[in-house]
Amino acid sequence: MNSELPKKHKNDTKFNWKTYGLIWTSEEEFEDIYERYIASTNCELCDEPYKNNYDRHMDHIHYINNKWGWFRNVVCRSCNSLKYDRKQANNTSGYIGIWKEKSIRYTQGFIWVFEVTLKGKNKIIKRSVNLEYLIKFATKWKLDNNYIK
Repeated sequence: MNSELPKKHKNDTKFNWKTYGLIWTSEEEFEDIYERYIASTNCELCDEPYKNNYDRHMDHIHYINNKWGWFRNVVCRSCNSLKYDRKQANNTSGYIGIWKEKSIRYTQGFIWVFEVTLKGKNKIIKRSVNLEYLIKFATKWKLDNNYIK
């Protein structure tokens, strides 16, 4: 990574993060996130070193359940593009990680999918036509597997 940062780097970074929807509640929180970002040399999800400065990304909640913008991790481009809430257009369930998948095999024309991100890769855990059942299953699965997102 480039160890010499331009004078305007912090201000430019702050502007860019706001533009992309990253939210912080205080100047101290921004400073903490910024320092973590600058010091980061490996993806916090897959632990691979960044290929270059453009491979390092701020992972934040994109938009689910009327919430968005909160910082989660400093990640590589690959892990960032695989995040489950990127499927925000399909997430009509109101539950993080559960989304609709079109399917002509079912009378209603879709099936609910429970998906998580493990080691930087998306993994479908279960599908069901019954949303309530899948939410209960997902809640239990997350507790049993200590999955916190």
